[in-house]
Amino acid sequence: IDLELERGQMLGVIGPSGAGKSTLIQLLLGLRSPTTGRYLVNGIDRDDVELDSWFARVAFVPQEPRLIGGSVADNIRFWRDLDDDAVQRAARRAHVHEDVMAMAAGYDTDVGPRGSRLSGGQKQRVTIARALAGEPDLLILDEPTSALDLRSEALLEETFSSLRGHLTMVVIAHRLSTISACDRL
Repeated sequence: IDLELERGQMLGVIGPSGAGKSTLIQLLLGLRSPTTGRYLVNGIDRDDVELDSWFARVAFVPQEPRLIGGSVADNIRFWRDLDDDAVQRAARRAHVHEDVMAMAAGYDTDVGPRGSRLSGGQKQRVTIARALAGEPDLLILDEPTSALDLRSEALLEETFSSLRGHLTMVVIAHRLSTISACDRL
C-alpha cells in the first residue's frame, strides 16, 4: 500500500476478514517490518528509530479490552510512573472520569478479575484512558465500538472529536458510525 498520514489526521480502515487489517496494525506499531518497500516516520525509516523511543510515542487499544487486577487507577497507570493528575486527565479525555467518580471508591475502585466489576463500555474507555495517559502521537484502535452500548459509543465519538487534530489516529472498524468521524477511509 502507499499511505501517508499527516499529524492530527484520523484514518478509518475497513475491509473483510483476511484483508490485512491486522498486518497493517502490526506494521504501524513497529511489531513487523515491511517485506518490500519502506515505512517512513517523518522521513526516517521506522526500523532506524530506537524502539524505546518509538513505543513511547504510539499506543494501541485492542478490540477486546484487557484489564489487570487492581484499581481503576492501576489500570490506567499500567505500571507507569504517572501521578493522579495524569491518570484523571486521561480518564477525562476518554470520557470515563464521571463513571469512575460515581463508583464507591472512585479511582481506587477494584475492577475485579479481568475488569468483571465494570461494564463493557467502562472497560473499553479505561483501556482508551490507559493509551491516552502516555500522551501518544499515534493512537491505533482496533474495532473500538464492537461491544459497546449506544451511550458508550456516543462517549467514544466525543473522545474522537476532542482528540481530532491533537494526535494521529488509525481506527479499524466495521461499523459505519465508528468510521464516519474519520477524515479518510
